[in-house]
Amino acid sequence: QVQLDFAGFVQQAALAMSAGPGSNPYSSNRHADVLGEEPTDEAAKFRLVEELKNRAKGAFAQKDMPSAELLYGKAISVLATLPGKQEAALFSNRAMVRLNMNKVEESLEDSKKCLEVDPTFVKAWHRKAQALIRLNEWDDAIAAAEEGMKVEPDNKAFPEIIEKAKQDKVKDAEDKANLKRDAQDVRVELFNASTARTPPVKKATEKKEGEDADNSMRGYKVTADGKKTSYFHTEISDEAKRLIEEQGFGKPKKIEGEVAQAAADVKGGGSQWNQAGTYEEKGMTKWVQESLQAALKGITFEVPAGSGGSITTTEVGTITGDANISVSRGKRRHLLDIAFDVEFEGKMGDSTGKGKLKISEVSTGDDEPEVSMEIDSGASPQLREVFNAFVKPAGQGLQPLVLKELKKVVAEYKAK
Repeated sequence: QVQLDFAGFVQQAALAMSAGPGSNPYSSNRHADVLGEEPTDEAAKFRLVEELKNRAKGAFAQKDMPSAELLYGKAISVLATLPGKQEAALFSNRAMVRLNMNKVEESLEDSKKCLEVDPTFVKAWHRKAQALIRLNEWDDAIAAAEEGMKVEPDNKAFPEIIEKAKQDKVKDAEDKANLKRDAQDVRVELFNASTARTPPVKKATEKKEGEDADNSMRGYKVTADGKKTSYFHTEISDEAKRLIEEQGFGKPKKIEGEVAQAAADVKGGGSQWNQAGTYEEKGMTKWVQESLQAALKGITFEVPAGSGGSITTTEVGTITGDANISVSRGKRRHLLDIAFDVEFEGKMGDSTGKGKLKISEVSTGDDEPEVSMEIDSGASPQLREVFNAFVKPAGQGLQPLVLKELKKVVAEYKAK
């Protein structure tokens, strides 16, 4: 039997699970006692709401966003049974939590509901504007910030949001223009390739007297020694062969000195053979796969409270998506949009269990990747609670260690 001494949350979860799988849908959560509570009288409902709010604040402080979302949601649903008792702050706080979880659409809906309850709630205008910026709704974000300024003119956060929305809108337009121009470059290259000059077709001539003309092999010709060869074959005289051999033409040579330096200094980072700076692309999927394997495998988080347990990443799955570097008009662009799994194993005493972090939407931009957790069916209930506490949250345990190393790989990729 595994003995766990840290923080007491594992013992609470074990007690909740002993009541049976159907008794409480939140039995695997350490706040199961309040999440599963269904009071009937008004006083008990208000007491439960206060407890839920206190726990939600604590979960947010510990960066346990999933628990904070559940707790605020429970408080909202309890007050919904009491006409006229809805609290705008609960919707605003859950909007903030959902922004931290990258649930942008849900956060926007919470901000709107908060403003329906109280149109003067300044923080809701702020969170609404933030959500709209993330959704690339620049004009709506500016309008929301301006409404917030009407409520609180001295709030410096709103002018900053307006300025950011304007800058992001301009940058987005520039990026779209660049993509359109790159696409046009590709179309031009494809057109040039498809309309490359074809060899002229030699007109048939009448057979002269005494000649044995053979038109069955069009596109070929007969050389001086009587052999048939391609129409484009060029005969080289013995003198020309001697000169070519003396000059060393046709033999491989090592590039060194000034020539090698010139190859390294091609404008725009393209290859030496692409001095014109037309569109060129290099696949980087293999490099990204190898770099992630080296950086993310073997990361260990020691479970606190003297339990002697640990969680370690064991493997990085095959990545899916695109990773390539393109050069066009002398400019380098690092394209990255990938997803992959990171497998991990936990040990607590004699008990072991496995799971995986599913990481997606990894790019070179500022947005955080999407992360979710899956636990193997063979993991014990105690280890499941450990994984929920120290792998699933974005702010503590194994996940932030993995994301830190991932950011280093992305930074190295962008520097190439």
